[in-house]
Amino acid sequence: MTDIQSRSKDVFSDVQDDFCCVKNILARFEEWRRSYSESYHNAYISLCLPKLLNPIIRHQLLSWNPLQESSCGEFENHPWFSAVETFCHGHGHEELEHTDRQTLSSTIEKTVLPKMTAFVELVWDPMSHQQSASLSGVCHRLKEDYSIFQGEQSKPVKGFIEAVIQRLRNCVDEDVFIPLYPKRCLDDRSSPQCRFRDQQFWTGVKLLGNMGRWDLLLPEAVLKELMLDKLLNRYLMITLCSQTLSNTTSACKKIAESFPISWFEGDSQCLPQLQNFRNHIVQDVHRICKQQSAVIEDLKVLSRIRCYDSIMALAEKYHYQDAIYAHQLLNQESQ
Repeated sequence: MTDIQSRSKDVFSDVQDDFCCVKNILARFEEWRRSYSESYHNAYISLCLPKLLNPIIRHQLLSWNPLQESSCGEFENHPWFSAVETFCHGHGHEELEHTDRQTLSSTIEKTVLPKMTAFVELVWDPMSHQQSASLSGVCHRLKEDYSIFQGEQSKPVKGFIEAVIQRLRNCVDEDVFIPLYPKRCLDDRSSPQCRFRDQQFWTGVKLLGNMGRWDLLLPEAVLKELMLDKLLNRYLMITLCSQTLSNTTSACKKIAESFPISWFEGDSQCLPQLQNFRNHIVQDVHRICKQQSAVIEDLKVLSRIRCYDSIMALAEKYHYQDAIYAHQLLNQESQ
């Protein structure tokens, strides 16, 4: 990469600044817009500028990596960005009603997004938390600050979204693997089979969380299909229902935290794709309640042999005070 950056400095070495500096180029159009406004707008310059500036901006973005942790607003620090932003909104043009207001967003769509699409197709690993957080963070920034991904989508936006969906789909279909072992191999928590199965399961859970970051960027139906129909119900639920996971409560909590909040806003009904997940949690609650009943029976034995101090100690540690008084465990005459 260092060699590429070094060689890239010679690309415009024989070009005058008026033809390779975005600020200088836009200064000429600014003069045209100010002096001959009608002919400027009749020439549809706002539609031409993104294509005209594309090679120069791509050159400045050569070292920009949307997968890096600090990449979220880094493209805004380049000289081309401040020049285009000033051209669209600066120098007293805020009150003017001209189509150049959309030039910045259009320029980003035609220069930044194609570069991001290439990273999605060739470099991005959806399993990586850091890469997924950085890439989706840039997209949310573009959506909130520049209205990209909103309304009618341009060809570059559609291409980027299709690339993300295809990469996520391939990751679920080809990279997710949770093996099925006989229960006897999983009873020993230290066995290689159990450790490998748990590792693959938690990798799938991490991917689920990474997918949830694309909420409000990808179509909701597609995201639900990938996260719920494919990843959760096809892979993760098999491990959860096997009852061989060391901490199913923690796993269920992590899975639930991966789901976008927007899916549940204004709705009191469980999503159809989450029925299996809900049933598992309900069964797990019943199992815990049954265990609590077993604990009560043990405490009754302690009450019968007058071990009240042990009962109080256990009740304080595990918060069973209500159960003790409900069952009158401190009154052996009622037993």
